[in-house]
Amino acid sequence: MRVCRHASLLVFLLMGCGKDELPSREQIPILHERLFVLERGLRDHNRAAIDSLLSVDILDHKQDSDSLLRYVYRPDHSFAFQKLGDYTIFFNRDLAVIDCFIMDSTSGHDRPLRLTYRLDDDRWLVTQFAEGHPDSTGLL
Repeated sequence: MRVCRHASLLVFLLMGCGKDELPSREQIPILHERLFVLERGLRDHNRAAIDSLLSVDILDHKQDSDSLLRYVYRPDHSFAFQKLGDYTIFFNRDLAVIDCFIMDSTSGHDRPLRLTYRLDDDRWLVTQFAEGHPDSTGLL
């Protein structure tokens, strides 16, 4: 596990010039747990579990649980997904970005993945996913 080394700088950027006080660090374990629940749903191919973690806003990006499963396992289902690892969390009061890697049983960094979350009625929900940047300290 790796929580961003430059968290205060990135939180500052996410907050829009730091006009408000910094968000509570209590959100880190909550976001961490949301990532692991998503990982479990992906590993089990459980569309219902994945859907429960997605915001309706994800549809604006023409994404859903099926497209996330296709991205993780590849369209031909050739990837032996094991976990989402080596993650970095950036967040402010209502927006979070988790950069991680899609890994197989060798724990190799197969592909970077960026998950964008929004706080919706006290629940962090995925609003978009995209190919991440191999250097998770890259610009948001």
